[in-house]
Amino acid sequence: MSNKPKFITFTGIDDRTDLTRADKLSAKYPIEWGVLFSPKNQDARYPCEQVVAEITCMPWRKSAHLCGGHSRDIQKGLKIPVPLAYFGRVQVNGSSVTTAYLSSLKNFSVDVILQTRGAFSLIPDEDFCYLFDRSGGKGSTPETIPTLPGHLVGYAGGMGPDTVSDYLSRIKGEGPFWIDMEGQVRTNGWFDLDKVEKVCEIVYG
Repeated sequence: MSNKPKFITFTGIDDRTDLTRADKLSAKYPIEWGVLFSPKNQDARYPCEQVVAEITCMPWRKSAHLCGGHSRDIQKGLKIPVPLAYFGRVQVNGSSVTTAYLSSLKNFSVDVILQTRGAFSLIPDEDFCYLFDRSGGKGSTPETIPTLPGHLVGYAGGMGPDTVSDYLSRIKGEGPFWIDMEGQVRTNGWFDLDKVEKVCEIVYG
């Protein structure tokens, strides 16, 4: 596999995840664990406060993914009940994000991720990292994907054990990148570390 990601973000770690096993996988592979946050925890993808507290104590690469009301509030410059200081990166979800107040996230020493549905800029943005994601969490694979711009960017959409190899083969250009997956590494609605490990074996050997 010629194009290998700098790391893989597995989003949606939840209440049933074996954190001890996740820790072992983190020691073996370059993984970032994505934790979803929303004022309304609609389903199993959103861990309870106790599990969030346990996750924040783990020495992993972690990203907080802000959804729904949390995303809208942070865009307005409002405080949200999310322990952002324990995460290395924060993803503000939404197809159209207002960035005026997002610089306040720098107070937590985090990198801010925004989603894009088009090509990457060839000029790095000092304030934000960009994740190409046309699926919006629906797990659909895009027909076309943008070329690597030469600085760190991300790709998401329909990736899992059965599709990650094909997706990576479609990434052209040079430069660092990460990939993000969510729906295809779940089973019956729950985060599945067997699928996570399978993806890592496929990508990194």
